[in-house]
Amino acid sequence: MTSPPRSRTRPTVVLVSGPGTLGTVDPVLRRHGVRPVRLTAIEPRPIGPEHWMERVLRWPTPDTVVVTSRAAVAAGICPWRRVLGELPPKVEFWAVGPGTASALREAGVRRVRRPNTAGASALAEVLGSAPTRRVLYFRSERAGPALARSLRRQGHQVLDPVVYRLQSPSSFPTRNRQELARADLLVVTSPSGFTELKRRLDRATFSHLTNNVPTIVLGGRSLRRAREYGFRRASVSPSTGAQRFTHHLLAELRHAHA
Repeated sequence: MTSPPRSRTRPTVVLVSGPGTLGTVDPVLRRHGVRPVRLTAIEPRPIGPEHWMERVLRWPTPDTVVVTSRAAVAAGICPWRRVLGELPPKVEFWAVGPGTASALREAGVRRVRRPNTAGASALAEVLGSAPTRRVLYFRSERAGPALARSLRRQGHQVLDPVVYRLQSPSSFPTRNRQELARADLLVVTSPSGFTELKRRLDRATFSHLTNNVPTIVLGGRSLRRAREYGFRRASVSPSTGAQRFTHHLLAELRHAHA
């Protein structure tokens, strides 16, 4: 893997994400001379199982469980498993990326599959070519019904209980705003991250990001939000695995310094 161009200071990459997202990439970036800076855009808050568990238990046993975040594992999969005792043995679990897959395995799920590329749209594409099935999809309120609707249009039966909410910290500290203003590259891991940047930054800093800073996202929905907000240099990472993600990031840095 080729490192970015040498300069007097290490390039700074600001990652705007929820807790734990892309958690394995920081040491890999540092080994390649990149300084990662983490900003928490949103924080998950579980919704008590008493608000959604009965609905899930009344539904027939799913064929497939779709999981798009670590937070969904903690807020949905773990309480569901505690009630069931053991997960149904023939159910397959699809994770949006390696971090989510790792969280599932830590929760005791053994049959975990992933699409070749990152993002919920990649999951929808993979399942679109599969036989009709019963899909359980634990989600946040901000995720909205788009993925469930896409799966239903493909003929699947879908139950998508909201098991956690995403809350925004009140503001970015001054130090974080300064890091954004001088970032060499920006990583935003969800559409909500772009919304929070727009809401919590002054107009000049946000305009600087949209016009000047290369930005990496993790899927099609995030790319659409980036373009909606005017980010001119956004690209989708082919993977959320540490090595392939870092390879894409370093290529974007080299292109920015060319």
